[in-house]
Amino acid sequence: MEEQPQTELPDHAGVAFHPPLLLALALVLGFLLRWIAPLTFLPTGLPVVIGAVIVGVSFGFFFWAVYTMVTGGASIPTSTPTDALVMRGPFRFSRNPIYLSMVLLQLGVGIWTNSLWFIVLAAASAVLLWWGVIAREERYLARKFGAEYTSYRAKVRRWL
Repeated sequence: MEEQPQTELPDHAGVAFHPPLLLALALVLGFLLRWIAPLTFLPTGLPVVIGAVIVGVSFGFFFWAVYTMVTGGASIPTSTPTDALVMRGPFRFSRNPIYLSMVLLQLGVGIWTNSLWFIVLAAASAVLLWWGVIAREERYLARKFGAEYTSYRAKVRRWL
């Protein structure tokens, strides 16, 4: 009996979709639903300020995470190999600060525009990110970095 050659796993996470596409789709869908069927949930006035602050925080968190990854030698696109495990900067608080910033952006826009649609879509995005991206990235990082990633994963939460 001939031995079958073992297939090597690809050197990337093999995500189900690219996260920026999910964010863009959620934002477009949120504005479309807000236009078709407005669904407010907050009193007027204060949401604009609170929402704008959350949107600002999400952008700050995003750029901090990207800068930390680039200077740490890690790749950002989910379809490319990761050569470094980054555990500093925002990665001390969240294993997924970029995805967290995407969900925060949707929540901030929802509060800013007083539209419950964005809140619902942010929750759906978080579930989709976990299923289609984060779970796959975690398996990939555990396979690639072994005990180092397992130790990091035990110390730092997935979101916050």
